[in-house]
Amino acid sequence: MKWFIMLLIFIGGIYYLVNKRNADIRAEESRKAMAEQIKKEQIKASPEPELPVKTEKVYVLKFSQQTLTTLRSMTTDPNEKVRFAAVELLWQLQDEQAPILIKKMFQEETDAEVKKMLIGMLGRDKSKLSLALLAEALNDYDKQTRLLALEAASTFQSKDAIAVLTRAMQDYDEEVRLKAIQSINQVRHDIELNKEQQLLQETEKKEPRFQVE
Repeated sequence: MKWFIMLLIFIGGIYYLVNKRNADIRAEESRKAMAEQIKKEQIKASPEPELPVKTEKVYVLKFSQQTLTTLRSMTTDPNEKVRFAAVELLWQLQDEQAPILIKKMFQEETDAEVKKMLIGMLGRDKSKLSLALLAEALNDYDKQTRLLALEAASTFQSKDAIAVLTRAMQDYDEEVRLKAIQSINQVRHDIELNKEQQLLQETEKKEPRFQVE
């Protein structure tokens, strides 16, 4: 009888512990579910950040007249790196005297590396003004400078570039004349390829994407 009572007490204790554990688990799950619901409601209640109506504009910093004057004078600095850095900054600032200074540097510059960097700078710009300045480089006494100018001008996809390159076909050096012909052919090829791509894009726009049978 005593063993039976102890067995009942033991079973009752196990039953109590199991039920308590299950109750604790349910309470923890309920607490987590409630916390998750509160979190979701808080997210819904918090306002989303408003997007700007217009994109931010990037403004070019305007330099004072004194700074511009100093930069212009530095284009004749004894150090070749200083000369180029000064004229490059003036070109980026679109200073009104930058084209005149670049033309003068092509006429008077004795350092081939500076002229090479000038040609590279103008070649990246792809404007009519930069092309006109490259034409000045075609008058340089140094053959390598003229060849570099031809190479840069050949990347301009315009008839103006062909006009500039045509003058170089009369150069006294046969290597320069050959380079001029090759550059003209490159420009012609690029212009024709660009036209073909434009025609293809226009044709694709006109053609219906879906056909009804």
